[in-house]
Amino acid sequence: MSWRNQNNNTNNKYKKSNSSNQKIICAIDFGTSRTGAAWIHSVGNLTIDNIGASDIIKIKLDPRDQKFKTKTAILFKKVNLNDWEPISFGRSAETEYLKLKNKESHNYRFFKNFKMKLYQNNSLNPKIRSYSGEEWTIIKVLSGLFRFIYQRFVESVNEINSKFQLDKDKIDWVLTVPAIWEDQAKEIMRIAFHQAGLISSKDSLNLIFCYEPEVAALDFFQDQRNNLDKLNNETLLVVDAGGGTIDITLMKATIKNNKIEELEVLMVPKGGDFGSIYIDQEFIKFFQSFLNLNNNQFNQFKNECPKGILKLLNMWENIKIGTQIEEMTENDDYVIEIPSIVLKDLKKTFGIGDFEDLADEFNERNQNSVLSEIEWDDDEEHLIIKGDRIKSFFKEPIDKFEEYLNNLRQTSEILRQTDIVLFTGGLSNCDYFRKSVQKILGNNYQYSLSPIPYKSIIIGAVYFGFDPNIVPTRRSQFTYGILTHPQFNPQIHDPNRKEIIRNGNNQTFERCKNVFHPIIFQGDTIKVSEPITQIYTPAYENQNSICFTILRTEKKWDPKYVAIYSDSLDVKIMGYVTFEFPETILPRLQRVVEVSFHFATTEIKIFMKYLPDPRITNQLTLIYDQTQN
Repeated sequence: MSWRNQNNNTNNKYKKSNSSNQKIICAIDFGTSRTGAAWIHSVGNLTIDNIGASDIIKIKLDPRDQKFKTKTAILFKKVNLNDWEPISFGRSAETEYLKLKNKESHNYRFFKNFKMKLYQNNSLNPKIRSYSGEEWTIIKVLSGLFRFIYQRFVESVNEINSKFQLDKDKIDWVLTVPAIWEDQAKEIMRIAFHQAGLISSKDSLNLIFCYEPEVAALDFFQDQRNNLDKLNNETLLVVDAGGGTIDITLMKATIKNNKIEELEVLMVPKGGDFGSIYIDQEFIKFFQSFLNLNNNQFNQFKNECPKGILKLLNMWENIKIGTQIEEMTENDDYVIEIPSIVLKDLKKTFGIGDFEDLADEFNERNQNSVLSEIEWDDDEEHLIIKGDRIKSFFKEPIDKFEEYLNNLRQTSEILRQTDIVLFTGGLSNCDYFRKSVQKILGNNYQYSLSPIPYKSIIIGAVYFGFDPNIVPTRRSQFTYGILTHPQFNPQIHDPNRKEIIRNGNNQTFERCKNVFHPIIFQGDTIKVSEPITQIYTPAYENQNSICFTILRTEKKWDPKYVAIYSDSLDVKIMGYVTFEFPETILPRLQRVVEVSFHFATTEIKIFMKYLPDPRITNQLTLIYDQTQN
């Protein structure tokens, strides 16, 4: 139980809080469109089974927004020559930014909806632009965001008991990520978390990642705990429709005595970047076409009128989420309120003032379109469009998702194995999106919507923090392996890759350069508790270290009969780990290193043990490759 629900036992609770088995679990759901955070104080025998969603305490990131998640928008203020501090988040950040006078705006930086930069860029520190056009590194923005969340977290704890002393070493942080997220993106978030001062080292075990569809499933089953036994071995296809990505995962719960024993992942997580913000982009394309501006002109307008674009998108958000499938026809009117700041800036920059003429010109240019015409109400300064055009803004993202689902139907058994389809994520609040997906999938499933889509992933992440091993197995997203130089085999190796190696004793060996040695294949079931362990020795007597190049691909092959190489187009060099040998006079073949590869956890972990002296162990950090960007 949380402190909030134990008013009569507060003193006893704090006496327990000094025990070694107490900790705080704090989950952060950093989303493209919306972000939230929540925590719980874990003491004694508190487990997933004896807490509920009502015991988990929401962190108030934005006093203007009472929902569990608020807009992913952050405002920084310059405090001295080189330092910027985050001062507000969510709607409050938007409001404060919109109120800024031009003469003071140079001391502020406003960022919004920047998460997808992590998905779209392989750099370890990509740049993002503020709404006023300045470039910052994403690590700088993220570290500020995490600092801000920590400040609000401390305030939340103090509201419960102002005398409680937070110990950072006893805070377990759980950070949500899409199941299809790149490992390099997680590394960026780790670096930012460390720079924000929330963990003692970048590789601290106090920070773990969880996959959003998995914890949404966990919250779903926990919400059904009064009828859990009826769901034993039922398969759940989680459709996590967020602001940036839509990803799906098939899971099955093993339930005994009305308790979840484990969640099994039955498929490689799949999906792509066709989430809610891409519907927004279609709306913006329409608005540009209405204004009859070319790309350079429209970019100029966006740069010179960022506040107007922000207000326009906020208005559109309400229409997008509120759309009902039965309303989306050519007979239904939707009113687009054009902010006055937009009208003024268009007049000032491009001399555009007669919007009724613009609407007529738009209709004339699109007279062969199957979509209804648009209208301009000059008295109210409203743009009126019909439901069929609103529906067209959804078309490209939904078509991409339909193409993906149809491909899944043809190439795997996943959809035939599905019992329940669970919608979660912010876009799942949109009735039109859900009904469109149901139409694509058909009537063979039970459909369910997370009780509160914005909330379920945060709540599930807190549950996950109690027991990350509740998901004991996963399916490998890629074929992982290492770069090797094996003995040359003319039956399978490319003769152009043969090289002659000479050792210190003047002996020669034929090797094949840059061979991909697979460790685990895509789709294989791998256990979190059982890493893949292999034995290695140095290649030369005087070798001081072993460097492993970690590779991945989506291919499968039999290495006994086929060889693929690290420089193939479909192979990615992920990065490198190096083990330094201790100073020793042992012969080469006695310097044995045991390497344990953890590919089943939510981050790649590599552990090494020096077998001549097992006290020498290393958890090695993957140094991510930057040469392929």
